[in-house]
Amino acid sequence: MIESKAQVVADFRAKAKVFLDEPSFTNGIAFDDATVTLKRYALSELHDQALASLLARFQKLIRAMDVSSLSELVGQVEERLKD
Repeated sequence: MIESKAQVVADFRAKAKVFLDEPSFTNGIAFDDATVTLKRYALSELHDQALASLLARFQKLIRAMDVSSLSELVGQVEERLKD
């Protein structure tokens, strides 16, 4: 299924909120999946290497359940996604 930017970004935002509000293994998996999808979209459709590099940092932090660092990075991603 081909997803639009709005769909990919909405999924990322929703999964980020759930994980940041309630960090858990299950929420982390869902957030990681959404992050990977957005990273793939950033590379293939947006051609935004900086955004993809930023998203590449998420996996390790999600595994560590580092909510404070992730919260800051989510803010940076949001800034890059502004139209």
